[in-house]
Amino acid sequence: MIKIQVFLSYKWEDRSYADGMDGLLKNPNNRYRHLTDRERQDLRNKGENAWKKYLRDKIRDCDALICLIGKDTYNATGVIYELSVATSLGIKIIPVRIPNMHGNTPNIINKLKILNWNAKEINDELSKK
Repeated sequence: MIKIQVFLSYKWEDRSYADGMDGLLKNPNNRYRHLTDRERQDLRNKGENAWKKYLRDKIRDCDALICLIGKDTYNATGVIYELSVATSLGIKIIPVRIPNMHGNTPNIINKLKILNWNAKEINDELSKK
């Protein structure tokens, strides 16, 4: 089975949806094994340099970054930083719309296709080179 390392990028307030995406990606019926990585605690209180270094190291080790698009994702400082790092490292970025949310995307990814919260669509996109 092919393993794909995925970093989940999301606004901290949307972390319950990140839990849902974890479950969707770890479904045993997937053709690929997705190893997700994301922050499990709010790192903002550690200082800007500390959380930026931590996130950069995590993103560097991934094959793809899934960005969960919610109500206020477009102005989330941490998400914008994560997207910038992924872009600079040439990491594939896959925006996924959180169900029933209609917020804008961060400018850095506004030309990318936003996927629906759908396991087949997400798996198909992750499997593309």
